[in-house]
Parts: sequence; structure tokens; C-alpha cells
Amino acid sequence: MTSRPSVGRQGPQRSLSSTNALQRPPPHRTLSQQFSSSSPTRRGNEGLEFTFDSDARHGPRVGTSRLRVEISKDSGASEMVESPKPLSDAAPSWRPSLPPRGRPQLHFDVPSVSNLSPRPAQEGGQIEATIKPMPLPVRPGQHAPPSTEKSRLAPSNAAKKDARPKPYVLEVPAAAPHYSPNGHVDFFPWTGNHPEDQFSEPAIKHGYFDKAQMTQNEQGTARQSIYPALKHKSGLHTLSALFTSVLAQRRAHGQITSASTFKPPPRVTVTDTKREMWLKDLANPTISLRRLSRSIPHGIRGKVLLDQSLSKNIPIERAVWLAKCVGANELRSFRRKGVSGTFAMGGEAKWIRDFTVCVEQFVESILGSCGEKDFKPRISYAIRLATHFHAEYLLDREHYMDWLVTSLENSPQAKLPMWLLITQVYWKDLLKYRKYGRRLSAALLNQLAETLNHPDHDILAPLSDRLRVLLKGIMASNSDNFVAPRVWAKHRHLIMNDMGSDDNPFMSILEALDRRNSLLNGPGAEKVLTARRRLLQLLDTTLSGSLTNETARQCWEIDEDKAMLSSALLEWSTSSYRPGNAKIYVAVRILRSWSKLGLDVTGVILDFLDSRVCCSGRHKPAFYHLVSELARSEHFFTPRYLQWLIARGGLYNAADAAPDGACATRLLAELPTHNLSESISELRATLLGRAGCLVEEEEDQASDLIAFMDRNLPGMQISGDDELRMESGSTNLASLSEASRTTKSELGLWLRQKVRLQMEQPTIPPLDDWDDSPMKGGTSAITSSDFNTIRQYLELIDDYSMLADVLKIVASSNDAEVLASCADTLNLHVELFSSIGALRRLFDILMSRLRALNDEIDPVPRVFLVTLSDLASRVPEQHMLAQQLALELVRSDRKTAADACSPVSDHMALLQTSEADFTDEIEKVLASGNSMDQATLERLFQRITLRLEESWEKSSDNQRSCGLLLTRLRTFDAQQFDSLMTAWVKRLLRIQNRPTMMQAFGPLISFGCLALQDVVVGSESVEAMGSVQDSSLAYEALELLVPSFTIPESMTLEEGYRLRIKQAHMQKDNPVEVLNVVRRVFEKALDLDKHSRSLDTEILRSAEFHELLQALVLSDTHRFVDSFVMPLLQSSAPEAVVVLNRCIDGFLLAGKEAEPVTTEVLLNLADDLSLPFCQVKLAAMFKRDDTVMEGADSGQSDDLEAFDRAIESAVAAGKTTWASIVPLLDPAIAQRLRHRAEVRFLALFPSPRATNGEDSMQTRIVHAENLLHIIDATAYSVATNKTSVGVTNLASDIVATLNGLWLLLANLQSPEIKDTIMSKWLPLLLSFTTIHIPSFEATKAGHESRAKAILALAAIFLQLQALDFTTEDIKNLAEQAFDLALFFVDALPEDMRQQCIRSLRDTASSPRVSYIFSFAPNPTEWLVLSQREKTQQVPSAGANDRAIEKEKLVPFALRRWEMLGEPTPNVGENDTSLSLTLFGARRG
Repeated sequence: MTSRPSVGRQGPQRSLSSTNALQRPPPHRTLSQQFSSSSPTRRGNEGLEFTFDSDARHGPRVGTSRLRVEISKDSGASEMVESPKPLSDAAPSWRPSLPPRGRPQLHFDVPSVSNLSPRPAQEGGQIEATIKPMPLPVRPGQHAPPSTEKSRLAPSNAAKKDARPKPYVLEVPAAAPHYSPNGHVDFFPWTGNHPEDQFSEPAIKHGYFDKAQMTQNEQGTARQSIYPALKHKSGLHTLSALFTSVLAQRRAHGQITSASTFKPPPRVTVTDTKREMWLKDLANPTISLRRLSRSIPHGIRGKVLLDQSLSKNIPIERAVWLAKCVGANELRSFRRKGVSGTFAMGGEAKWIRDFTVCVEQFVESILGSCGEKDFKPRISYAIRLATHFHAEYLLDREHYMDWLVTSLENSPQAKLPMWLLITQVYWKDLLKYRKYGRRLSAALLNQLAETLNHPDHDILAPLSDRLRVLLKGIMASNSDNFVAPRVWAKHRHLIMNDMGSDDNPFMSILEALDRRNSLLNGPGAEKVLTARRRLLQLLDTTLSGSLTNETARQCWEIDEDKAMLSSALLEWSTSSYRPGNAKIYVAVRILRSWSKLGLDVTGVILDFLDSRVCCSGRHKPAFYHLVSELARSEHFFTPRYLQWLIARGGLYNAADAAPDGACATRLLAELPTHNLSESISELRATLLGRAGCLVEEEEDQASDLIAFMDRNLPGMQISGDDELRMESGSTNLASLSEASRTTKSELGLWLRQKVRLQMEQPTIPPLDDWDDSPMKGGTSAITSSDFNTIRQYLELIDDYSMLADVLKIVASSNDAEVLASCADTLNLHVELFSSIGALRRLFDILMSRLRALNDEIDPVPRVFLVTLSDLASRVPEQHMLAQQLALELVRSDRKTAADACSPVSDHMALLQTSEADFTDEIEKVLASGNSMDQATLERLFQRITLRLEESWEKSSDNQRSCGLLLTRLRTFDAQQFDSLMTAWVKRLLRIQNRPTMMQAFGPLISFGCLALQDVVVGSESVEAMGSVQDSSLAYEALELLVPSFTIPESMTLEEGYRLRIKQAHMQKDNPVEVLNVVRRVFEKALDLDKHSRSLDTEILRSAEFHELLQALVLSDTHRFVDSFVMPLLQSSAPEAVVVLNRCIDGFLLAGKEAEPVTTEVLLNLADDLSLPFCQVKLAAMFKRDDTVMEGADSGQSDDLEAFDRAIESAVAAGKTTWASIVPLLDPAIAQRLRHRAEVRFLALFPSPRATNGEDSMQTRIVHAENLLHIIDATAYSVATNKTSVGVTNLASDIVATLNGLWLLLANLQSPEIKDTIMSKWLPLLLSFTTIHIPSFEATKAGHESRAKAILALAAIFLQLQALDFTTEDIKNLAEQAFDLALFFVDALPEDMRQQCIRSLRDTASSPRVSYIFSFAPNPTEWLVLSQREKTQQVPSAGANDRAIEKEKLVPFALRRWEMLGEPTPNVGENDTSLSLTLFGARRG
């Protein structure tokens, strides 16, 4: 039989071997078969895939089993097959043969998967495709189905074969038959232990069978034996029992009972090369972990493990698997036999802590390489790896989260975005813990504040926007983290202004947080001032500073309640507790500014007149002055006031219009009338006439005063008739100051008009004066004396707005003396003109006049340059100009001697030859040179001072001349001159028969050659040395300090005015020296001689001295008390104490003579304006030292008792003024009052043992509320309490009271009492506890009390949450208890926190309680192991002794480091890290 030739490509001819009749091609193998050919099983199974023609032709032998036939075939085939050759030799010339034409293709015509190579060529070079006969049927399941895919040819340049030794792994042949329930059939690798490998007689005779032969014949059906049983009525039960038994037997035989054989992969020491190869295999995901788990290279741990994982780019899951393998081995080393449990646990914790530090350092090192190549994938890998460690609880979570928050807190802005990215991964976990969430929110706020305050904040805008988004997210989801009063107070302005938006829900969150933090502000925190107090503080700054339009706007924006702001402004400007007239013009200017913003000024003033505050503590002339200024500018509408007054009933008697009458009615007689219409004037006259006040008398008085002033201005145009001037003979200066504000207003307008007319008239040069100098060509229309007189009149009537207009008019003069007087006027009233708003403009006008005079006259008159230089030093923001003017003054002084080329000492002989005219000779000497040595200066100084001392008893003109000479002499060497002058002053003060300081030093101080401070300090030093017995030095120094209109005869009016300027500067610049002088005056009260007693009457009781002391109190109250009040009270001069108390009472009573101020009077007088003076009075009342505080003085104790009773009476009466007084007490006194109130407060609380009736409870509640007000007012003394025993006892009492209320809430059955506790007692106690937070000091006992208080607050919080009904008040109360617990826990040590966690282990399941203690339970802590214990029953009569089994639950610790997958190369029955016996697992 011949076959058709193949139509395919003919392959190369090959000769047959001489030994083999048949040569078959090499079989096609899979890659796994090629590399696993050493397996004996695989070698034995390879032949199963081949079928030979001879075997197929002959078939199996009769009488032989099929298995033996196949084995014989395999053995025969293995003998005939030659060694295989590579596929590449035959692949290029092979094509699959085609079936013969005319018949269908059968399955055996398809090339076998195991034989895809072509047939070898036959002899003779002809290649034929022999068609094989039909083979035997394939045994089902034995061989794999034939593959229809074309075999892929191996590449010609195959990769180099891996010659490395590989461990033997048993693999099932690919063609082995497989059945899903039983696995691979008849595949048992030889191990020597299989029953098939054991030879026995039955096995030899009959072969091996998997199952025993059935003895019964089962060829028939079982229906006949089973059906009758099932047909019975109990058949279903029988069938159920049968199946249950089968399942029970299956479970019993399939239960896994073997112990766990889990062991982590062992570590072995290998070379570096093998370790690198192992790590590369680990990085290769195609290599299974079971293959790698045979052994792990030693030396891969800690930082090395992390670095290798990063450098090899090991997949995260595999890197975690490696870390677990290493960690499991490390931790097992701590649990070796012989190591105690405590030591092992400590070692494990330390190892985990060290590994956590390694992870932290690993992340930090990569973060430090920011900007380098491949930074993004490196940091991404590090973050993901660390996150996996954290998520699987392989790290010390607390240490790791603390590191995260600390890194964010200390992060520079350059690395802040990366730390934000890293921290956000753990956002949810961090916010579960109070101690980390609070720090996280504070860190974000600090970073946002630093970013916004950075110079490059515009560049950092994206970062600040991101921080805002993060903060808003935390506030919306975890707002409890922002309940931190100190942090909130620090960043409140930033949060409310920068993060506030139009989003109403978010604004409600911010307002709720602000409220919660404000409730926790303890005594150590800065109290938020009310809008009224903030306005008053801002207004007080204008008295010593400058008033601008910005200040008025700030006052307007303080609060939305404009009525309250206006009332407070009027109270401040008309209060008798604020001295001076500057406050009036400050209020006038602010009200005028507010009127442009829509304020009804007339309505505000009328409402103020109708209020009670207008009747107490008001300085009525100041109020009339204020309204008069507003009426001048028509901001106050007089007709509306008349309508209001008529509606109130008008005026009835003379008392209504009297000077001391009510402000509402007396104002009618004080309003200006120049701008009133005729009808309004007649209506005003009618109303005043009803009260007996005639308008004609008012007009006559104004005419008399105008005539008096006109007569005293001889250099100006005279106005008025002769008759009026004749009737004004009895009018004097006192009449000006005593006139009404209406008259003063008319006088001010008349003076301004008179000056305007005078300055507008043409100047007339004197006769026979043909001097063509520039100064003479422009002689001023007003003389210096006339200007000084007008200034004096305007100052007497307190009309400084008219004085400002006069200065503006007169400033156009060319007279240097007049201009100097204008500068002196500005200098004395800097604050006044600044309040009016004219200071800067007038100063600029004077500077322009100086430049004009400098161009016309050389040199500029010294007097104008000196006054303007002194003024520039007092004007705000003009210090550089003041320095320039001072240098110009020095150059001007040196120009007078510019032509002299020799020193002054060369001309000293003139003094020795002629003494006819001493002044002229000294002037010649001083003008003869431009320099002077120290000896010459000293000789001239001695000569002039000697002549000055002689002139005191002779002529005042000589005294003035000597003063001017000393002023000229000082220009040569000011430093040496001042030292000589100081020594001369001290020497002169020691002389018994000498003139007073005012007579001797007043002119020198006015000229500028002697400093007032040097005189005051010199008098104090002389008095301290005791070199003089006269006690009048202090009084003379006080006379030199207090402004007075009586000046020495040797001084002109202008020189006296400049002395007032020096006095005003001394009071403002040197308050300490001024206080010392006043204190010395009071100390010498017993040594008053006749001269001193008259001085006491004139100065100590003068309004100027009263205003001086008021200004000293307002500038610094504590300094006034410490430097003045306390030294006097501790002195041994009772008369000084009497004078001091009378002076202090004068502060509070506005200078009125009345009885001494008592505690009750003080409480009634206290308000926001009188607080500084109340503080001084309290210091005078409780004046003793520490020994007195301890109760050594019974009088002091009585004062405290009386004060305490007065406060309780005021509280019970509903008064609120006492709350302003108590914070001014000395901390020691306040502490004593607070302690008494605390003891009584805690004693009022109900206890679990006994509760009083409802009536008694209501009385106790009212008493407790009053006591809490007192405790809150004295809370500032809590932080100053240094007595540890008292503090500890108070903390313990608070804890006991908290526990008592908790027990009452938990156990009481009466709903009325429970409601009373929740609505009254509990809020009181929480407020009391908040005040006394500093009482829980940082000591061991204090921390214990703090921990107990936290537990009690947590219990109260849980009790309130568990109520059946919930109202808004209960929610707020629970929130307050929760916030207070948060505030306490922030300062709790770690060990105390752990103790609290152990105490609340059962209730810590509450999320908010867990948040308080920063406790997040481990997810596996709930695992327990059920164990059964047998206990012997107690024997009893008639009962058998039987053992009773009890179930016992034991905590089960899950070892997370041993939760490994594929830990061993061989799969065992129970080799998992968690034993399968714990779950009752079964096989199959």
C-alpha cells in the first residue's frame, strides 16, 4: 500500500540510523517540561503522549489488562526513541501534511500536540505522507484534547539557558486526567509511603485497588429495601436522622485537628550576590512568594529593608510581606523560652518603636531630596509603603502620628505642601484623637497666619488658599478640634475676618466655636472688652496723642449700636473724671464726622439730656461748651431743642435756669444766639423770662465785658460807645471766666472779628522813621502785647476754636515776636489744636512764615526760631524737621560772632577795666569770639551768676539781663554749662535766705538756660542729703510745677507764658519726678510753716493741681498707687494720710466738699469712667502689707468684712456697678473675698444623701447665683494663689461636688428635682469649675484631681446624652460639660490619661468619650477565645458528683506581624498564621 506524495514543501533528506529501524522526531515540549526533565515522574509520563504504528496495528494482547498494555507500549516507545534534537533544525522546512483527496478529514489526521515535527525523509529522497490507520479510542480524561493552535517556533537566537540550581518542585503533568471532585486521577508520585508502593500477596495476584471490593452484589436496585422504610409515617424523620448522621460523620472525619505548623520563613546568611538575586526575584511579580519563602537572606531589616524596597522597586504588597517576615522573626526572638513576659513585651514594643522611627526617617530622607531626579515616584512609593504599614497596624501609631503633627508644626513654608499631602493621608485617623486633632488644627492656623504675614504673601496665595480649604473642612466635620481657648484667642481675628464668608451654615459654625471658646476663658485669659470699654480706651488715647479722621472712623466701626456709641462719647467728653478741654473738641469733631455718616446729632444730645447719666458725674460747663460748639456749626438745631423743651413743660422757676440747675433746662441759657432768628430769640427770651432769667441782663453783661476788653487793647481800633465803657469800670478778668457760655460765645466771636479788622487795615509806619529794612517795610498791624492780651481773654473763656481762627489770621504778620507768640500758643495747647484739627495747618503756616522771613532777614530773629524749634519737637511726625530747626538755631547763634577770629578769652580784659555797664560789657565779650574754653566759660558763668544773685534784692531788670546773658553763654558749650548750672542750683538751694524757686529760677527756665527737671531733681537730692532744714523745698518745687497765673515781677507776660509751656512739658514727659514732688509735699504736711500753709491753700486746693493729679492717675494708675499712695499710707504721718484721703475723695466727688467716701458710696460711684480713681480709693482703703493680709490687723479685717457685706447687698439689690470695682482690688484682698464666697458656694449644693425641699432649694439657688457673681469678679486672683494646700483642697471639693451631681442625675426618681439640677445647679457648677481651672495645678495631686474631674464630666455627659428627652438647653449643657472635659484633658499627663482609659474601658465605645481621651480601640481587641472549664459540683444529699462545664472567654491577641501569606514552600494542612482549629475548619 502506497501513500500519496505530500503536497507540502520537501524537507532535507536524512539517513536512518543503523541501529534503529525507525527514527522519530523530537517531541514538542513545554517550557516547564524542558526545565523539569530531571523529574523521574515526568520522565515516566512523557511517553504517554506518543502512539506508534506497530502498537496501533497489532493492538493489545489478549488476556492482558489495558494498563499493562499501555505500560508495555510506553516501555517500547522509550527504547526506540532517540535523543531529541532542537526544534530549530526542522522548523524551517516543515509544513503540515494534507489529507488525501476524496475523503473527509478525521480527528486522527490532525497532528498531535506531542508530535508537531515533520516525518523524517524516507530512503531514496522521496517524502511521503503516510496515512496512519485508525487508532484505538482515547481513554476519557487521560489525555488533553488536541490543540488546534499552531505551534509557535522558538527564536533562532534563544536566550542563554539559566544554569542556576533550582529547588525541586513537583508539578503535575499537563496531560494528566483531572476530575474536579478528586483531583488528578492515578497520579501518586513515589514517596515510598503510598499503599501502592507496598507489595502484598493480594496486590501481586490481583493488582492494587483504591477501594475495597464490594462483598455484596449491588447489581439490583435498592428500592425494595429502602422504599418501605421511607413510606412509613416516620420515614421523613428517619431520612433526616440518616442525613444528619452522614453529615456528622463527615464533619468528624474531615475536621482539622492538627496543631498549627506555622513558622515564618527562616533567615539564612548568604553572600551579597545571592541576596541581591533574591531581592530581584522578590521584585519580580511572576516569581511566586512560595518559592521565595524557603529562606530569607539575613541582614535585611530596618532602614536597609526600606531602602532596598525603594531601590529595587519591590511591589508594595511584597515589600510589606518581607517586612512582616523580618518582623515576625525579630519579635519571636523576644518570646524565646526563658524570657519573662514583661521583658518580652517591653522588647517587642521597643522593636516596633525602632521600626517606626526607621519608617519616619525613611520618609524624611526622601522628602529631603525634593527637587532631585525621580523625586515624584520615590516619594509616592515611600508614602504608599508607610501608609500600608500604618493601615496594617505594624507601627507604633501614637509615635507615628505625633511625628506627623510635629513635622507639620515645624515645617518651613518651602516643604509645607508636601507635609500637607502626607498628613492628609492620615487625616481621618488624626482627627479621632484629641491630642493630635487639636495640634493639627493649631498647626494649620499658625501656618496660615505665617503665610498671610509673609512679605511674599501674594506669591504664597495658592498655599494660603489650600490652608483655608483644609481648615474649613475640619471645622465643618470635626469642629471639636478648635475648642482650644488659647489658640482661638490668638487666631480669632484671622478666623472671623479672613475665613468668614457669605455661607450662612459655615458662619453659624464659626459663631458656635466662638461661643464655646468664650465659655472656657478662665481667669488667666484676657477678657474681651465690651464695645463701650473699647471706645473709651480709644478716646483716652486722643488726650495724649493726635486725633485724625481715621480715629473717628474707628470709633464709628466699633459697634453697630450707634446710640450706645454716641451716649458713651457724650459721657466721656462731659465727665468730671477726664480733665482739660481737649476732650470737648475731640467729641465735637467726632460728632461732626459722624453726622456725615447719618447720625442725628440733635437727637442724640436730646436723648442724653433725658437719660439718668446726665445727672451724675457730669461737668456741666463742659457739656454746655460741647453743645455750644455744635450749635455754632449748626450741627445742633436750637429750634428743635426749644420744641423738645416746651413739650417737656418748659421752665417754671428760677432753679431751672440757675447755673447749678438741671442740664436739660439750664442749656437754654448757655446756647449761642448769634445765628438764631428773631422769632427763635424771642421764644428763648420768653422761656427764660418765665424762670426769672432776663435776656437784657445777659446782653448788658456781654456789653460790659466787651468794653472792658476793648479798653485793654490800646493798639487796636476802639469800638463801642463811651457810655458803655464808663459802666464797665467794675469788670475784671474773673468776670470773663464766670460768664455764661452764651456770653463767652459772643465774646469769642467779637474778638475774632476785631482781630480780622485789625489785620485787614493798612499798616502806617512810625513818623520820622525812614529805615528801609525789609522788616520795617512790613510792620504788623497787631502788636505782640495786644496779641498776648487777646490770647489771654480767649483762654479765660475757653474758646479755643476762636483762638485757632485768631492764630490763622495773625500768622500773616511779619513781626517775629507775634509769630513767636503764635508758636508758643500752639506749643502750650498741642492736644487742643490737634483735637480741633488745626494743629498741622497752623504749623505749616508758621513754617512758611519762617521761610519768608529767612529770605528777607538774615539772621532770622532768634526768638521765633527757638519757639518754632520747640514746637516742632511736640508736633507728631515732625521729629526730622525739629532736628533741622535745632541745627538752624545753632548756626544762627554762631552768625553773631562770625566776624570775630579770636577766642573770647582774648577780650576778657574788658571785664576788669570797666564795670559801668555790666550787661553791655558781657555782650561785647560774648560777641568778640566764636569759641570759648572751659575755664573762660566757667569764669563768665561765675561772674554772671554772682551779679544775678546781687540783683535779686535790687532790680528785676538786672535779673532779666543776667538771665539773657546766661542764655547767650549756653550756646558756646551746652554740656559744660548745664553741669555748672546744676551745681549752682544745688548750692543756691542750701542757702537759708534766698528767694523762692519761682523767683530765682522761673525766669531762667523761661529763657531756656535752665531745665525744670534739673531744678526738681536737684531739690530732691538736696532734701535727701539733709543739708537744709527748711521743709519748704518740696512746696517751692510744686509751685514751680503747677501752672499759675501769678508770675514774678521780673518776668513779662510772654516769659510767663513760656514758663507754662515748660511746666506742661515737665508734667507730660516726667511724671515720676512730678509724683515724687507731690509725695514730698504730702509727707511734709506736719512741718507746714506760715508760708507753706498759704501755699497749701493756693496750690493744693487749686483746680490746676486737681487736674494735674487726675492726669497722673489716668496716665498710669498702678504707678500712681505704687509711687504715691502706698508710700504715704505706710509712712508715720497721719496728717499726710488725711490729706491724701481728702484728695482721693475729691477725685470721686468731682472736687465737691462732702463726707468721706465709704464702701457703699464707692460702689454707687463706680462706672467705666471712674474706674482708675476707684482703684486708687480701694488701695487707700486696704493699704496694709502681707502681715495685715494674714489677719493681724483687726481694723483691716473689719474693712474687708464691711466690703464683703456691701458687695453682697449690692448683688442682692440687682446693682451692677460693683462688678467694675471688684477687679480693681489687690489680688491678696480679692483672694480672701473669693475664698469666703467659694466655701459658701460649694456648701449650698445638694448632696446624694440629703436633698432639701423645693422652697429651700430655690432660696439656695438664688444665693449661689449671687456668690458666683462675686467669685467671677474676683477670678483674676485665682492665678496668683500660691497656697498649694488650699488649691488642692478646692480641686478635691469640686470633684466631689461633680460626682454628687452625677449620682443625683443617675439615681433620682423625682423629675422635678432632676430638672432643677439640670437647669440650675449643673450650669452653676460648670461655670464655677471653669473659673477655677488654674486650681488644678501641675502637681501629682493636681493631676489626680484633674483626672477625676474629667471622669466625672464624662459621666455627666453620658448621663445627659442618655436622657429620653432632649431640649436645646440640655444640648448646650452637655456641650459645655464636653468642652470643659476637653480643656482639662489637654494638660493631663500621659500616665493619667491611660488610667482614665482603663477606668472607662466599657464606656469608651462612645465616639466622643474616646475622642476626649484620645483612645481608638484596636480593631482586633474584641477577639476572645472561648475555653471550657470543668468544675466539680458541690456534693449534696441524694445527688451524684458531676463535673459542670463553664465557658470562659479569654482575650485573644492577634499577632499582626505574623499575618503572612505563603509562609512556606510546602502547603500544609494547618500552616496558616491563625490556626484553623480555632474556627472548626474541615477538609474539602
